[in-house]
Amino acid sequence: MTVKLDYHFVAGSSEALRGHGLPLHNPLLAMLDAIHAQGSIATAARELGLSYRHLWGELKRQETVFGQPLISGSQGRPARLSAFGERLLWAEKRILARLLPQAESLAGQLDRELLLAVDPALGVVPTAASHDLLFGALRERLLGAARMLLDVEYIGSSQALQRLNAGVCALAGIHLPVDDAELCRRGSRLHLGLGRELRLGVHKLVRFARREQGLIVAPGNPLGLASLEDLGKAGVVFANRAPGSGTRLIFDELLARSGVPALGLCGYDTAEPTHLSVAANVAAAIANCGFGLRAAADCFGLDFVPIAQEQYFLVCLKPALETAAMRAVLDVLASEDFRRFARAVPGYDADAAGEIVPLRRTLPWYK
Repeated sequence: MTVKLDYHFVAGSSEALRGHGLPLHNPLLAMLDAIHAQGSIATAARELGLSYRHLWGELKRQETVFGQPLISGSQGRPARLSAFGERLLWAEKRILARLLPQAESLAGQLDRELLLAVDPALGVVPTAASHDLLFGALRERLLGAARMLLDVEYIGSSQALQRLNAGVCALAGIHLPVDDAELCRRGSRLHLGLGRELRLGVHKLVRFARREQGLIVAPGNPLGLASLEDLGKAGVVFANRAPGSGTRLIFDELLARSGVPALGLCGYDTAEPTHLSVAANVAAAIANCGFGLRAAADCFGLDFVPIAQEQYFLVCLKPALETAAMRAVLDVLASEDFRRFARAVPGYDADAAGEIVPLRRTLPWYK
């Protein structure tokens, strides 16, 4: 069996995704997910807009293809996935969560070329950014309000700043826990990782959203994890972010401050590329704890222990503030429509979005 990717056009807005949908879809896995969530084939069929007969027939056809049952249980009892069906479903959830930035970038590249074919005069705003769940909403509103296309490449915060300084992009997206001066002190991991790329008099910071980071744990928090010190408990298996990511820098700085030895954590050497892939590992019981966004925990029905608040910034060169593209970005960020959308995403607050703030008064290592 092999995997083949295709794509299709969707009329109207994609806001049904609530900012954290995966732009890849497989009909069989969608069926398994609905049955897993509903515990009923009939209810799953209604949710998917299918007849019971069609859903049942497709499941049976796929069982013949795989040579293994997808559903277990007897007639009259709640439907549940077989052990194989569960493994298949969670394997897809984990890999799609890992591939989210690449999938969004690929869809964005296709979208860009097709939109430019329709409207060659469309403005393009090249952007390099640490992945965030609100970029889809910003992109849609910017396109609709100003015929400007946000063309995003998802990379780490430090790499995004390097791209900006090299003139490859017009905007960079980074995130910092600026309210905690100790985490961002001069000489901290965050200062060493990002400070050399941010220059007084050269760059401007634009507030995008506040985000809540913390421990992503199984429903009910069965291990009773309440702080980073608890990560050393017996039985804790941690899902970590990739080295160089902004979240990994924050997590490592928090670990050092709490006195927890990093190498003593089971799973510290794992390297998940996104908040959602960390959450997917916890949801699939591959790990029982991770560090990431509250929104990622909510996406998989997990519990969350708040640890830190951070500010996500868009960074531009000072002269860019006078361009039509940047004025359009600021207008969208300041709109009540964008801010209302952000409030609906758990752990997000964009009430100050669009505010331009100086480096010297915002970044702790300059104070």
